[in-house]
Amino acid sequence: MPIAPTWNCSNVALDLSRPRVMGVLNVTPDSFSDGGTHNAPEAAIATAAQMLADGADLIDVGGESTRPGFTPVQPNEEFRRLELVVRWLVHEGTLVSIDTRHPEVAQSCIDLGAQVINDVTGFSDPRMVKVAATSDCGCVVMHSGPVSGTATKSSAVMASAEKDDLSALMNGASAGNHAWEAGGDKPLLPDSSHVMSLLEDYLLDRARDLEARGVSASRICLDPGVGFGKSPEDNIVILRATQDLASLGYPLMCAVSRKRFVGTVSGVASAPARDDATIGISLAAVARGARVLRVHNVPGMTQALDGFWAASEPWTSRVTLLLSPAAEKDAQQAIEAVGAMPLTRVRASRIVDGKLQVEAETGLNRIPFQHALEAAIEGIATQAGSPLIERHGV
Repeated sequence: MPIAPTWNCSNVALDLSRPRVMGVLNVTPDSFSDGGTHNAPEAAIATAAQMLADGADLIDVGGESTRPGFTPVQPNEEFRRLELVVRWLVHEGTLVSIDTRHPEVAQSCIDLGAQVINDVTGFSDPRMVKVAATSDCGCVVMHSGPVSGTATKSSAVMASAEKDDLSALMNGASAGNHAWEAGGDKPLLPDSSHVMSLLEDYLLDRARDLEARGVSASRICLDPGVGFGKSPEDNIVILRATQDLASLGYPLMCAVSRKRFVGTVSGVASAPARDDATIGISLAAVARGARVLRVHNVPGMTQALDGFWAASEPWTSRVTLLLSPAAEKDAQQAIEAVGAMPLTRVRASRIVDGKLQVEAETGLNRIPFQHALEAAIEGIATQAGSPLIERHGV
């Protein structure tokens, strides 16, 4: 099955002909990588603004850490942490994702205008399914739990009002188990067919349950849950099978940023220092079909992705520019300057309400295009509006 072309998130149809970058914004005091850095709303908003300027396509805001050994947060406290930040992001027109496992928090944020629910318990709570079914939000369905050895499909964490299975999992099984080594030959990696069968069956069951309740498939994104109750060996198997997961027909997320597993394979102990390795793993996932990259380091990821994509894929976008020439005679010079930009060609131009409107096709993504444009029209024209990407793909 081909890679899903779009991900529908409320009023936004996110074009996936090119991978998208999701910035991680933890408004918590105890997240494993940046706990406390964005705890105050003002700091979180400043960080979000910088992420958007650096090229983030959407922001994933979380008010409860789910790191190994995390302390569960009551829904009212979680929403208190989120509310001001979500309000600001929505006001700025940002595509906002809410990283929560609590239906009441998800509903409150959807009411504020958030467009995505990112649920680490995979929409296993019927109340969370109801939130999705009664809105038009995007849904990130994640798998938490073991996938090898004695694991079964029912080993996955399922939301429960009686007990906190996720907390128990992350407290006691953050590195996964090695029960698959019981065989006489002690294989280096668990059996791929077993791991992927459990993972795919779970994700498809959860997605189909959402669809049965009226959530269209185009709203569902899958996340295999690297690092959540899985050993480094499990994670390697899953990442090498990214193409299989992408072929299930739903948008696929790669969410490995700064995780312990990344430190294992890169030899980097400090979580904030794992960004380079995160980028390497994420690009490998992109090459196999992942289209949403959840990362802490937005500028590093966007720069790497821009370079990788331009060199590896025949991708272009249609861009509409509204320019103000310095003088009437400068209009033609401005058109020629845009046409001379790298990987860019002017397809049409006209004067609209006294402004020069230029239609162009480019192989540059938003930020490199913007920088090239600023250099090209300096002294000739000013930009009267942000570039509008109308259509992706060749």
